Amino acid sequence: MQYGDSIVLNRITWNLQPGEHWQISGPNGCGKSTLLSLISGDCAQAYSNDITLFGRKRGSGETVWDIKQHVGIVSALLQRDYRVSGSLLSVVISGFHDSIGLYTKSSPSEESEARQWLKIAGMETLQNHSFRRLSYGEQRMALILRAMVKRPAVLVLDEPCLGLDPINRQLVLRLVDYLGRTGGTTILYVTHHEEDRIESIKKRMRFVPAATGGFTIEEHSC
Repeated sequence: MQYGDSIVLNRITWNLQPGEHWQISGPNGCGKSTLLSLISGDCAQAYSNDITLFGRKRGSGETVWDIKQHVGIVSALLQRDYRVSGSLLSVVISGFHDSIGLYTKSSPSEESEARQWLKIAGMETLQNHSFRRLSYGEQRMALILRAMVKRPAVLVLDEPCLGLDPINRQLVLRLVDYLGRTGGTTILYVTHHEEDRIESIKKRMRFVPAATGGFTIEEHSC
């Protein structure tokens, strides 16, 4: 995969199976975010490469929203962009609609599911608090719950601990480990630090320079 004359991802073949959890690591600029955008449906290069997502080859008539209904995404960028007003509960419910903000009346079933996730994270007492007034770490936790509320097939965590202090970092890692041990969602945990480990994530992918330019991947299990 390349842009102009610049090779980004070089001859990558990767099969992601249901129930697998992967830690993805590599240096800045190696293509981690590009790979994630191929999975989330946000990269137009998917149409010029051999990519099949959730049983359908890209370019076979699916829409981006057909893909996004199967994927939950959390990143520091999403947290920066999620600046609309609203309660913590409404932010979690917005995950059902993949929207930044909640623009339709939520159903009783959506509210019940959102409250269950808040309870799992120990945040049920904060449900009526303004999202924008929560701490930075609490906001990151809320966005993970927002991603999980629709019970996606794949949860993409793009540097989920970026910018967090040690206490909130441990809270996030503990929640991710819980999701990996108890849920049916495949987790893709992207980190700049290869030494970061989550016990329930057994697969490893590392981006390494390719001999002919760009980056390729090495895989191993632990």
